[in-house]
Amino acid sequence: MKKKVKTSPSAITHEEKKPVLERFWPTGVIASFAVAAAVGLHIAGYTTAPVKTEVAAEALALEAEEAEDAGADALIAPWEEAHPNGVPAEKEDALSVSEKEVATYISRSYRVPMAEAEQLTTWAVEIGAGFDVDPLLILAVAAVESSFNPKAKSGAGAEGLMQVMTRVHAEKFHAFGGPQAALAPYPSMVVGTSILSRLITRTGSVQKALKFYFGAANQPSDGGYSERVFKERSRMRVAAGGDSDHAVQLSRKKRTGPEFAQTRAGVKQLGFRKWTEVTGIVETKLAQNEGKVRQLQASSDDAQKRSAEPLENAPGDAGGPTRLN
Repeated sequence: MKKKVKTSPSAITHEEKKPVLERFWPTGVIASFAVAAAVGLHIAGYTTAPVKTEVAAEALALEAEEAEDAGADALIAPWEEAHPNGVPAEKEDALSVSEKEVATYISRSYRVPMAEAEQLTTWAVEIGAGFDVDPLLILAVAAVESSFNPKAKSGAGAEGLMQVMTRVHAEKFHAFGGPQAALAPYPSMVVGTSILSRLITRTGSVQKALKFYFGAANQPSDGGYSERVFKERSRMRVAAGGDSDHAVQLSRKKRTGPEFAQTRAGVKQLGFRKWTEVTGIVETKLAQNEGKVRQLQASSDDAQKRSAEPLENAPGDAGGPTRLN
């Protein structure tokens, strides 16, 4: 994933999304748990010569661990046998406020049609819950890797929304029909997230996991890759907090959100709990605002009732009736 290509706006069409929903989704979510157990680290090609550094030693250990895996095919097969007809179709639920705002940010910042941005955001939340990865991290990686272009390809062989090295991880796409599924958005997000999740667990650092994901395991630095991901995530965090307008302005001015300083300092984990914390805060604020609106409405209704009362029912003057004679 080192050599990035200049990508174009999203190319997800209705026709392309349909097979993803109808074919890939039924096996995607549950199968992704099996895929996670067999995820390898796409560092092949970077450890041909022994390098006496701590990073190189760890990379070699990770590569050896991958070689010992039984393989995704064997892990997915039992599930496929138990579910020959797949699983129930996707449930159409309304997006939460946070999901809607993040989708709006993606649509405006990357010129992705709103319907597609909403679908990608929904998938990120679904996949993030399955792999215990913050959905905003998933979307930030997709933004930096491909600008949300599912057909993006690099000269190094990275493909799809998450720029997975398909030739290295071909077996991980088995549940989705084969390596050709790498160019479909949902399979790419599942496989890419499974790789990222394992890297975070194995390295104990989100920054180091991103460095490995980028393919710079044996390099002194990742060329600023992880910083770009953290910056994008910080802007998405602003959007998820309910302010997509501000997030878009930050993006246009190439500025970051408040959380960038925290993640830049180094974090060991960005799990799904991060997302639920954000949505919880937003929902609480909404409930509080709705309560205030109801109170104002009740006060307004009372005032209207009082103004509509007949004059004879109004309280009398403390000084008694007014005499006209």
